[in-house]
This record gives sequence, C-alpha cells and structure tokens, in this order.
Amino acid sequence: MRIVIERLRQHSSRIIAILALALAAIAVASILGGTRGSYEVKAQFDDVRGLIPGGAVRAAAVPVGTVKRVELVGDRPVVTMEIDDDYVLREGATADIQLFSNAGAVNRTIELTIGDPTKPRLRAGTVLRGPQTDQPVNFDDAAETLDAPTRANIKAFLVGLDRSLKGRGRDIDRTLRRSAPALNETANLLAQVNSDGQAVRTLVREGSRVTSALAASPADLGAAADRTATLLSVTAGRQAELRRSTQLLGPSLARGRTALASLATATPRLRTLVQGLEPVAEEIEPFAKALPPALEAAGPFLVETRRLVRQAPGNLRDFRPIIRSASRVAPPLAPLIDEILPLGNALRAYIPETVGFFQNLGSTLGTYDANGHVLTLGVGLFPTPPGSTGKRLGPGDCGPGSLEKPYTRLPGTLACQPWADAASTNVGVERGR
Repeated sequence: MRIVIERLRQHSSRIIAILALALAAIAVASILGGTRGSYEVKAQFDDVRGLIPGGAVRAAAVPVGTVKRVELVGDRPVVTMEIDDDYVLREGATADIQLFSNAGAVNRTIELTIGDPTKPRLRAGTVLRGPQTDQPVNFDDAAETLDAPTRANIKAFLVGLDRSLKGRGRDIDRTLRRSAPALNETANLLAQVNSDGQAVRTLVREGSRVTSALAASPADLGAAADRTATLLSVTAGRQAELRRSTQLLGPSLARGRTALASLATATPRLRTLVQGLEPVAEEIEPFAKALPPALEAAGPFLVETRRLVRQAPGNLRDFRPIIRSASRVAPPLAPLIDEILPLGNALRAYIPETVGFFQNLGSTLGTYDANGHVLTLGVGLFPTPPGSTGKRLGPGDCGPGSLEKPYTRLPGTLACQPWADAASTNVGVERGR
C-alpha cells in the first residue's frame, strides 16, 4: 500500500493534468449539447389528411424538425412544428404538405422554405396561413371532375375532331406551306416594332406632355391665337399703307401717327403672346430633342411596313386555298363545337383545380423510394383521418368533413372562395339555365 502511495505521489502532476483535461472535455460537451435547441412555428392548412404527430419537417429534402401536434382551431387544422434552432425561418417562409412515400395512408411530410434572407426572423409561435401554406389536391377530389358527362364530352370531341380532319391531310399541308411567308413577314414586323419600342414610347410620352401643356390653359391659348391673328391683320394693313406711303409720301406722313398708335396698341398684345407661349416652348424642347432619334429609329419599321404592304396582295391570294379548305372543314365543326362547349365551360371554371391536380400528380409519380413508383390510392380507401370534424359539407363548403351527394364542389371551394354563379357565365349557354 505504501509503495502504491509513493508511486501516486511521483506521478501526481500527470494525474491532475489528465483529470483536468477530462473535466474540460465534459464541460465542453455539455455546453455544446445544451446550446442546440428548437423553436415552434405553426401552419394553418385546408386539409392535413395523412399527416401525423412525429412526421418529418424538411427543407430541401433535409430534416430540420418534426410535427409536434395537429389540432383543429375553428374550422381549420393547425399544425405545430418543432424546428431546429440552426434552421432560421424569416418573413416570406412557406410550408407545403408533400407525399414522402407513395405507399400508405399516413405518408405526408411538411416541406419548408426559409423565406427572404433580408427580412426579419420569424418569432416563435408565428402562424403561417393563406398563401404561405399549400397542400396537394387529393386524387379522389381530382377524379370527381372526370364524371360520366365529362368523359362523354371528351369522347364526342375526339370523335368529331377525327371526323373533321379525316382525309384533310393534303389541305392542311398546303395551308401550312403557303402561310409561311406571311407568318415570317409578320414576325419580322413585330420584331422591328419591339426593337424600336423605346424610341416610340419616348415620342408618345413627350408628345403627351406637349399636348397636356397646351390643354392645361385653353383660354390663354385661344387668346394668344386671337392676338396673333390681330397682330398679323394689323401688320398686313400697315404693309399696304407703307406701299401707298411710298407712292404718296405726303399723305403717308400724315398717317404716320395713326400707324405708330396702332403699333403701340399691338406691342402689349405681342408681349402677352410671348409670355403665354413660354410654357409651351419649355415643353417642346425635350420633345424636339427626342424627335430626331425617334424618327431615325422608325426608319427600319417603315421599311418593313412598306415591304409588308407590297407583299400583302400576293399573300392574301395565297390564302384562297386556305379559305376554300376551311369552308369544307367548318360545317362539320359546328356540332362538334356544341358538344365541346360544356366541357370547355367546366374546364374554364375548374382551371386552378385542374392545374393543381396535374402538378400534384406529377409530384406523386415523381417520388421514388424503396417501394418504387406507386400511385397512392390509400387516401380514398381509408376512413376520415383523425382531426376531421365529421360534419357534412355542401358544394360550397370548405374545410375538413365529408361531401354530400352528388360529391362535387363549386369552383374555388378549395381556396374557400366558392364561385356559386359560375354556370351563369358559361359560353354559349343562356343565363339561368
């Protein structure tokens, strides 16, 4: 025992140094571990089916947090996310629910964007809503738009199109060949107009300023014109008198006082005229400076216009076969157009929903993992997910719930802006039908 104590005394400095290093490492590890934390940010969505607490929150496909809870606030689901401190969200940040996998019913994640790096940091507890959040259109909602009448209209459209174009290949080919020169000249003309646009805009802008200056005081402009006319009339009268005075010096000397008096009367009017024209002269100066480059820039445009005018008769004659072909093609298109109108009206009203469906369908099919490329149909095969209120929804109601028959929604309902009178704006359909 005494030998051990002696040896410890001999190496006591080394032992103390090793213990100090170990304590320092433990302190550094505890400090570094304690500095990493998280903060909460909330997001309000229209539909959160497939999203559960514990789900991943990602940014550029990299995990930056988790879903802490999903709750219903009012009539909208609100998701609370726990974000790592080292991922800072700023004003303009967005949250988008996406499919993490193509298999399963609870396979949604939240994808974040950081926002504007120049804007302030979001405070803890901030709620993202409205245009700052988005969610995919579910497959069953999108599939409802392709109902039996819509599919019948599409079929009628394709059949009518095939009937109208059958045997017209040569006519279409001849039309395309003969329309090429006219289309090329039109493109050249538009290119010239586009290249000379700045000079034309300057000319129009300066001309507008001059016109505005003249129109600002129409009474002064009219008075100046009247005085100018009076001055010219008096000057003309004096010229005749001077001519007569040359012939008759004696009588003209007698009339000299009258001429001087008339000149004295005209002088104040001339001064007033000059003063009235001073604003006009100031506005004309920038216009006069901009006019030469504008006229120079308009040269190529006028050359192309002259060329187009010379070639226009020949190009129009080339359109005769097109017109004759169109006269044969147009009559069969009339019933086809009548069949297409309902489909066109439906697509016009549901354009945002249709575009969103195809975008999210592409996103769904584009995700690849160990399960491969599989289109998720589980959403329509499983009951209403937790978090829904279970209420029945009409065509114009938004939020979670179950749709009533006939299981359709008005245009814009997904954004809580239902278009109730969309049918009254249909093309080719009487209002109220």
